[in-house]
Parts: sequence; structure tokens; C-alpha cells
Amino acid sequence: MTVFSFRTDAFRLLGSSSSPGRSPGRLPLKLVVVAGAGLALLSACAGEPETRPCPRAVVLNDAARQVKFNGTGRDLTDVLFEAQIQTGQLVCEYDENVLDVDLQVNVVASRGPANSDRLANIRYFVAVAQTDQTILARESFDIAIPFPGNRTRVSGLEEIGQVITLPQGQDGGDYRIYVGLELTHEELEYNRANY
Repeated sequence: MTVFSFRTDAFRLLGSSSSPGRSPGRLPLKLVVVAGAGLALLSACAGEPETRPCPRAVVLNDAARQVKFNGTGRDLTDVLFEAQIQTGQLVCEYDENVLDVDLQVNVVASRGPANSDRLANIRYFVAVAQTDQTILARESFDIAIPFPGNRTRVSGLEEIGQVITLPQGQDGGDYRIYVGLELTHEELEYNRANY
């Protein structure tokens, strides 16, 4: 039996201690699940050398970018924002049969001409899967990225933790962590046609 739990630290602008998009008293999100496709990014363990491997973090190609339009128009002047998601440092630590994984998720948003409220409301997901791509646990996270002053491009960092209770004979190498932006069907088709 494998047990998963997700936790997230407050989103913050890079180089800033503020936490836009999260209410100050909000507790981290958590999902616990009991259970019987992309661009590979960083997946090395940090800190003390560990003989057992970390899971591999993957950003799904089709869900790595988002272009959010204002209404049905698809002209450049209809763009509310563009977003990209990447994984950063991945750190894992074993405590007997429990694997604690911390993954940095970097979101970059660019303000479009149709964005009058100077805010990008973005939703992304993190999923834990077996190496055969069977999804075992999935959680979605909402972030609101402001465009302060006259800034039109903002980068922010969020830290996501996963706790995996490993069945006998398994280690982090038996799992993948998939990350991507949550897209509408139209946004997915736009990505496939343009990227």
C-alpha cells in the first residue's frame, strides 16, 4: 500500500518575500491518496549522498505553456497573459520506507494587451505516477500573479512537497512527478497548433 500527501508553501515572486495569490492565514493544501508524457527536467537529489534514487520530475510538453485569451478572439490584442511552467530543484530524503520529496515549481507570466486588471490567475497540477504512467495521486494549485508597477513579465516560485510511503522493494526510481498548467480543450489545441 502506498500513501501520498501533497503540501505547498506560499507562492512568492522571485526576489520578493510577499505571497500574492494566497491569503495570509491559509493552510497549505493537502491531498492523501491510498493506492494498491513530456520534457525531463532536474531530478537529482540534493544534500547528503543517498544510495536510493529520487523520482524523476517531468513537465508535460503540451501543458508547459498557456495563452489565455479574452473571449473568443485569437488576435495578439486579445491576449490576457501567457504563462510557462518549469521545475527547479528537486530534493528527496528517505526515512526507512517513507520518501519526502520537495520540488520547486517556477511559473513565468507575461501580461498581454487585453489584461486591464494586471493579474494572471493560473492553475497548475502536480501528479505522482508509477513509471508506467499510471497516476496514483494528483493535486491542482491556484496562483494569482500580479504585475506590479509597469512590469509586464513576472517570475514566481512555489515549493511543492510530496510524502510517499513506499511499498516493500520500491524506491523513488519507481515513481515520476508530472507537472503542467491546467488548460481548457481550446488552449491545449492552441498549444499543439503553435508550439
